[in-house]
Amino acid sequence: MSRNIEVGVFIPVGKNGWIHSVNTPYTPGSFQHVLDVVQRSEALGFDFVLSPAIWRGRKGPSRHWMDSLESLTTTAALLQATSRIEIFGTVHMTVFPPATIAKMIATLDQIGAGRVGLNLVTGSSYLDLAHLGLWNDELNHDERYDMADEWVHLVKRLWTEEIVDHKGRFFATEAATMGPKPSRMPKLVNAGASPRGIKFAADNCDIAFISASDGPKFIATARQCKEAARAMGKPNLKTFGLVTVIPGETDAEAQARLGHFNAGVDRECLADIAAGYEQNRSAKALSEASLSLTGGEKQSCVMPGELVGSYETLARRLSVTALEGELDGLMLVVPDYIEDLAAIANRTLPLMERYGVSSLRSR
Repeated sequence: MSRNIEVGVFIPVGKNGWIHSVNTPYTPGSFQHVLDVVQRSEALGFDFVLSPAIWRGRKGPSRHWMDSLESLTTTAALLQATSRIEIFGTVHMTVFPPATIAKMIATLDQIGAGRVGLNLVTGSSYLDLAHLGLWNDELNHDERYDMADEWVHLVKRLWTEEIVDHKGRFFATEAATMGPKPSRMPKLVNAGASPRGIKFAADNCDIAFISASDGPKFIATARQCKEAARAMGKPNLKTFGLVTVIPGETDAEAQARLGHFNAGVDRECLADIAAGYEQNRSAKALSEASLSLTGGEKQSCVMPGELVGSYETLARRLSVTALEGELDGLMLVVPDYIEDLAAIANRTLPLMERYGVSSLRSR
């Protein structure tokens, strides 16, 4: 069994990245740091980077995400500062009108010569959006995806048709025109893991992001996503796994790093994240993947399913994750986005070829 995958980076546009701890490595949520991370990622051979859309910081002593960058404006600057790597921004479809984003992405397509992609989200945390008046409580979980279906349909029409007349349940245009058109259809991705979310990704997107690891539960979920897409007549939908990777020279050293991070876990931050989901009136419909930022039952400072080990151990475990989960790509979260990314690119990803998985420098 062998597999050729893409590998990308979930870039830290928010303070402390994806570790909810007062012991987090230096991650300031500044543009200069993110620019350094992305330019290094391009030089190391990574295929893509993706930034989340952050609208609110978290309570707690770590001040998690209290400093953060807006995703699409950051994407514009990163496209200008790079030449090869694909760059995905994130947009809440419940916040921005489709015509606005269609025009912005068409512009970013010119800035990045076709390298821009778009991560589409409907939003699941009430607290993240409501404080700015950006939460729409009139729509339940499935209705938000109904709106998203129409949103994407209209965006694609504006990217491809000369004149667009549209009158739907949520949006309307009258003899709408938009130019120039993108040089290619921008890649669209979505991370919805509920049955309705997977259907949205299969119907509208090129890639579905899922939480991934080498544990049986994660492998089963990844395979189910592929099977669901095939059953919907969408066999070409790619699945990319989001994985938190904590490396060390030895397995013991890597575990000690995680122990240090967890010794400073910000429980107030995790409680604040959980409260945001609980105040969503459709909370019962949210998938476990959507709730992963709460740290799971162990109240860990990292998302469940983390891979911890030496560079050799990580090569084996990432390969199992990709092969057994039938994944087309991996998106990595690391503690230190300077030192750890370089080490993973140089010392782990090339070793994956031993296990039948080619990526980055092994290609």
